[in-house]
Amino acid sequence: MHATTTTSLMRSTAAVGFLSLLQPMLHGCTAGPKAPPETAPPAADALLDTQSASVDASRQPAPRWWEDLHDATLDALIARAEAGNQTLAAAVANVRAAYAGVGASEAQLWPAVGVGAQYSRTLTNIAQLAAAGVRVEPYDMYAYGVGMQSWEIDLWGGVRRQIEAAEADAASKVDALRDALVSVRTQVAAVYVQVRTLQAQRAVLVANRDALAKSRDLVKARYDAGTTNLLDVSRAQAALDGVEAQVPQVDAGLASAVSQLAVLCGANPSEIAPLVAAVAPLPESPDVAGIGLPAEILERRPDVRAAKERLAAATAAIGVAEAARLPTVYVSGQFYIASNTVSGLGDLANKAYSIGPSLYLPLFDGGRIDSAVRQQRALAEAALAQYRQAMVTAIGDVSAGVGDFVHARESRRLADAAMESARSALVLANQQFDAGVIDFSTLLDVQRSALDAESSAVEARAGLVQGFVSLQRALGAGWSGDEPLVAQGEGRGETSVEHDRAGATGAGEENR
Repeated sequence: MHATTTTSLMRSTAAVGFLSLLQPMLHGCTAGPKAPPETAPPAADALLDTQSASVDASRQPAPRWWEDLHDATLDALIARAEAGNQTLAAAVANVRAAYAGVGASEAQLWPAVGVGAQYSRTLTNIAQLAAAGVRVEPYDMYAYGVGMQSWEIDLWGGVRRQIEAAEADAASKVDALRDALVSVRTQVAAVYVQVRTLQAQRAVLVANRDALAKSRDLVKARYDAGTTNLLDVSRAQAALDGVEAQVPQVDAGLASAVSQLAVLCGANPSEIAPLVAAVAPLPESPDVAGIGLPAEILERRPDVRAAKERLAAATAAIGVAEAARLPTVYVSGQFYIASNTVSGLGDLANKAYSIGPSLYLPLFDGGRIDSAVRQQRALAEAALAQYRQAMVTAIGDVSAGVGDFVHARESRRLADAAMESARSALVLANQQFDAGVIDFSTLLDVQRSALDAESSAVEARAGLVQGFVSLQRALGAGWSGDEPLVAQGEGRGETSVEHDRAGATGAGEENR
C-alpha cells in the first residue's frame, strides 16, 4: 500500500512538473497585442530654428548644465535640493513601489508552498448513524503538513503580460523621477537667478537713490541761495522718495524668493538665507547652448519617455484582460499527517495527500470579460493620445525655448548699449547742469532715463540666464543614464541606490 501511495504521489508531482516546464515552451502563446502601435514623431526639424549662432544642434546639452554657469552657490543649492526636496523623495518611493510590484507579478509564475498545522475538536450528531452503532462522541483531530495554493499555469501569457505591464510601469516611474529631477534643478536655478536679479536691482536703486539725494541737496542749497525755485526742490524730493519706495518692494521680493528656495531644498528659510545673503553678480550664460538634434529630443525628455512606457503598460494590460477568455489550468495539492492523538502525528501511516490539476473554461459571465477588454483598449487609446500629446508638447517647448534664448541674447546686447548711452548722457547732463546750460527738469529726466536703462539692462542679463535655464528644462536636460537612481535591488523592493537598470538600455548615452 505504501508503494502504491508513493507511486501515485510521484505521478501527480510529475504532472505538476510537466505543466511547469510547459510554461516557457508556450512563451509565444501570448494574448493581446504584442507592442504599442508605431507612432511617428512630429516633424521636429521643421519646427525648430537651429540656424542661430546661439544654439548648436551638433552638441548635446550637458547633463549637469548648471555647472556651465560657474556659480558655486548655485551648485550647492542644487545639491541641497537633490538631498532634501520632498517631491523627489516621493518619486523615489514610487520607483521602489513599482519595482516591488514587478516582483509581485513575477512571483505568480511560481507556486506558493507553505507549511501548516491544525487542531480541532468535533462533535457529530447524526442520529441514524448513532442508531447503527457509529460512535458520535466528541473527538480530537491533530494535523500538520505541506500545502500548495491553487496555482495558475500561465498557458496563454496572461501573467507574462501582467509582468510586462508592471515592468513598463516601473520604467515610467523611473522616468517620472528623472522628470522630477529636471524640474527641481531648473526651478532652483530659476529662483536663484531671481534672487541675484533682485539684489542687482536693489544695488541700482541704492546707487540712484544716493545720486538723487546729492541732487536734492544741491537743488536745496541753490534754493537757499535764491538761485532756483521751490518747485525744483519738490521735484527732486519726489524723485528721491519714488526710488526709496521701490527698495522695500525689492526686499519683499528677495524674502519671497529665499522662501521658494527653502521649499525646493526642503529646508527652513533661515537655513537658506545665509547662503545667498552676500551680494554676488548674476551668473553668466554660455554663449552657445547645445540642444542636440531635434529628433533626439523625444529620447531625452523624461516626460515623453514616461508617456511611452505608460502606453506600453496599457497595451500589455489588454493581453491580461484577453487571457481571461481562454481556458485556465490550476494546480493545487497538499500532503499532511492527521491523527486524533498527539502521539499519532509521528506515524507515517496516518499520512494523507491530494494533488492535481483543474481546468476552467468561461462560458457565461454576463459580459464581464468583454467589458474588461473594451475598458483596457480604451485606456490604451487614451495612453496613446497622451503619448502623442507629450511629443507635440516637447517639440513646442523646445521651439519656444530656443526662440526665447536667441532673442534674449539680442535683447541683452541692445539693453547694455542703451545703458552705456544713458550713462554717458547722465555725465553730460550733470556737467551742463553745473554749468547752467540746462535746468533741473532736464537733468531729472536724464536721471530717470538712466535709472530705467540700468534696470532694463539688469532684467536683460537675467532674462538671458533665465532663457538658458528654461531651454534646459524644455530639452529635458539635467539627467543621465549613469546617474545614481533607485534600482530594483534584490527582491524588487530594496532601498539601495544604484545605477538604474533603465540606463543600461543606452538611454543616457547621448548625454555623456
